[in-house]
Amino acid sequence: MGGGTYLGKLRRVLQLADDSGQGGQYLRDVDPLAQLAQAPRRPPRSDVALAGALALWGVAEAIPSWPGAVFAVVTSAPLVVRRRLPLPVLAVIVAALLIRAVTVDGPPATVAPFPAILVAAFSAALHLRRLWLAAGAWAVAVGGMVGAIALRFYDDRPDPGSALVMVFFVTGAWTAGRLLRRREVQLRHAEERTKERAREAVAAERLRIARELHDVVAHSLSIIAVNAGAARELSTLDPDRARDHMDAVAGTAREALIEMRHLLEALRDEEDDPLAPQPTLDRLPDLIDQVRTAGLPVRLTEHGDRRSFPAGLELTAYRIVQEALTNVRRHAGPADTEVRVTYHPAELGIEVINGSPQAGPDLAGVGAGHGLAGMRERARLYGGSLDAGHSGDGGYAVRLRLPAGTP
Repeated sequence: MGGGTYLGKLRRVLQLADDSGQGGQYLRDVDPLAQLAQAPRRPPRSDVALAGALALWGVAEAIPSWPGAVFAVVTSAPLVVRRRLPLPVLAVIVAALLIRAVTVDGPPATVAPFPAILVAAFSAALHLRRLWLAAGAWAVAVGGMVGAIALRFYDDRPDPGSALVMVFFVTGAWTAGRLLRRREVQLRHAEERTKERAREAVAAERLRIARELHDVVAHSLSIIAVNAGAARELSTLDPDRARDHMDAVAGTAREALIEMRHLLEALRDEEDDPLAPQPTLDRLPDLIDQVRTAGLPVRLTEHGDRRSFPAGLELTAYRIVQEALTNVRRHAGPADTEVRVTYHPAELGIEVINGSPQAGPDLAGVGAGHGLAGMRERARLYGGSLDAGHSGDGGYAVRLRLPAGTP
């Protein structure tokens, strides 16, 4: 079977990987609940429309009281940026309510800003990542409503029953926002798992294709060896038959070169630049910056005098650090991580150590995947060793040793 057929299979697998990776984004684009959880830089039209509708409602109730109309606008307009600044928006609305409750004479004939507080409490629960901040937002919303009732903003006589009803609605809005946030987190994790499975499928298909092509190339080389030996034996006895054998050698060699080119194309990562220089240890700071930008708090420390190593050894060390940091992000989340590079006279030492996972421990699979096995294989190719295991503080450590004199 030719290399073109293999590459056709690979392209189909890669297309499936792309489709799988885009599935989560498609769901975010068409699911109304997923759209609520998004926080774009520019306020969406729906938020502007919501703030405008609540402002018009409040103004209509407040007329002919112009201070009441201004109050309605002040407590509704901040909702435009409720996704990007949920806690400040809620604080502004509650502060305006309490100031109005202190300064107004008698309860106004309006429900504002109760609807705005419900929307703000929902947004804070949905868009605040940390639970304690979201709980603080709930306390601010409930405190504002209870304070307004105690200051006789809604009634001349404070009514505990009314307070309980308002607290119930605020709590309901807050709970709905928190449940939607949990759904969004689960959706994101499912999307990441889908992408990971797609990448694993692509890697498995590449490996299978490479093995099949290896068999084809090995068969071609055996044919070349047989024909070359026959041509040498017949070169003086039967030159015509010897030429036939050499023609077979030439044709088989051309086919083997084509298969080998397909093999390299199958193994090459689609993101690799074939003309780019291979990374070395000098590129480690760039790698650290890239990973840090992606959300992993990592630092690089170097000990000893920097010396030059064989290009293959430096590439091996760089790839192992890259894979180790990928494993930290995948299994430990935004855990504090340190990359230590030590230049010994006779060896190169590298340690990648991360602290306790920040988003729930998921270290069970760190030592069992293909990534760690690949790192150990890279180290063995250069006569080195790689140890990996749990550290004493609940984290994980990968330690690499490579002989400095490896040719």
